[in-house]
Amino acid sequence: AKVTAAFLVGIPVANMIGSPISGALLQLGGMHGLRSWQWLLLMEGLPAVVLGIACLFVLADRPEKAKWLSDEEKAILVRRLAVEQKDIATKHGAKLRDAMTNWRVFALAFVNFCGIVGSIGVGLWMPQIIKQFGVSHAVVGALTAVPYAIGAVAMLLWARLANRVSNRIPYVAGALVIAGAALTASVMTDVPALKLVALCFTVSGILAFQATYWAIPSSFLTGRAAAGGLALIVSVGNLGGFVGPSMIGLIKQTSNGFTAPLMAVAAVLLVGAATIAWLGDPGAPIRRRERLALGHSDAGSR
Repeated sequence: AKVTAAFLVGIPVANMIGSPISGALLQLGGMHGLRSWQWLLLMEGLPAVVLGIACLFVLADRPEKAKWLSDEEKAILVRRLAVEQKDIATKHGAKLRDAMTNWRVFALAFVNFCGIVGSIGVGLWMPQIIKQFGVSHAVVGALTAVPYAIGAVAMLLWARLANRVSNRIPYVAGALVIAGAALTASVMTDVPALKLVALCFTVSGILAFQATYWAIPSSFLTGRAAAGGLALIVSVGNLGGFVGPSMIGLIKQTSNGFTAPLMAVAAVLLVGAATIAWLGDPGAPIRRRERLALGHSDAGSR
């Protein structure tokens, strides 16, 4: 969870940097025949294209190919992965069919869907929510970055706490509960400062969820089952990126305000929390057997 959080911290950092830049670009008024929003898409999309190509040459997909690891570190990781993958394959299978017929994968996909409904829904509409404070585009961009700055720190601390316990499910579910409760609180006040504080807790909860959640699927999926299972979880989850913003926009149009749509998103987050609490941690028994196996192996080598 801690390492996953260190990787995913790029999400809030991107929003911290991107929000003020987006606000500034939208105030340009356009140049060289292109409108300001077109410049925004070009300047913020180009780095993603370049880095996407760079990944093919920079990233290593297995310990043996990691140039930054010593031979001893490579051997340790290969051994631990072999033990882990053997246990996972024995209990849950390692074929694509095993993932597609495992109900736990579909349950986790639904939980991811709930989280992304909140993440993308709140993220895309937050500038409009903050715009109601009566501030300029530049100030909107700056204020939108605040929840993500706080969320970046919160997700790292939350993952560190989750890493100290054997059962991280309470932290995964708890993060969604915090996000849902904070989002509910944000519609209960008209004071801009208090609303912004509530949004900070909302974003922090969602980011803390992402940091701890992704350690769960990889704990019981391996081989082709991992490729197919994770693809399914991501695909179903990403549907939340359509449902969240669309649901907020539709309900806002009929209710003439953000109260009802944000309450709906909060409800989705709480449903996700209840689902992951009910599911539990499928990888817990496998980790216990792995620790025992590694302990016997170390004792034998000594």
